[in-house]
Amino acid sequence: MKSNKLVIEYEYDFKVFAITSSSKEFKLAWAFNELLHVKLAKQADIEFQFLKGSRFLISNFLFESEYSSFRLLKNKAVEFENVSKPFLLPELKHFDYFLRLEGEFSDEYLIQIELIIRDLNSVQHVELLELSTINSKENLLF
Repeated sequence: MKSNKLVIEYEYDFKVFAITSSSKEFKLAWAFNELLHVKLAKQADIEFQFLKGSRFLISNFLFESEYSSFRLLKNKAVEFENVSKPFLLPELKHFDYFLRLEGEFSDEYLIQIELIIRDLNSVQHVELLELSTINSKENLLF
């Protein structure tokens, strides 16, 4: 019997900065609010549920305007059950946070954001991710 396979391709119409920082998430969100002129506010944790009863919660802060949104996500789960790798993006577990930007942003604006984040004393490293190289990028869709 011939079987068919459903292939779903998602559109990743957002940009993601990976950030290494020892700061607490609320302090990092406050710094971004000041420097990027946004108002990131704590939201309910995002819950991921998988087959076989495994799940984890990811902390997040959100700022939305009419044309764009900024979301600061903690990479390591704040709570988890039956998960061997409690990270939003397990292959990038060396990063502490991700800043996801949705909207139309010029390359110059993205470079400016990266430079602003890099200048923060509490940030050790920042880079704009190439989403096509990330296996678990579906975890960023919600």
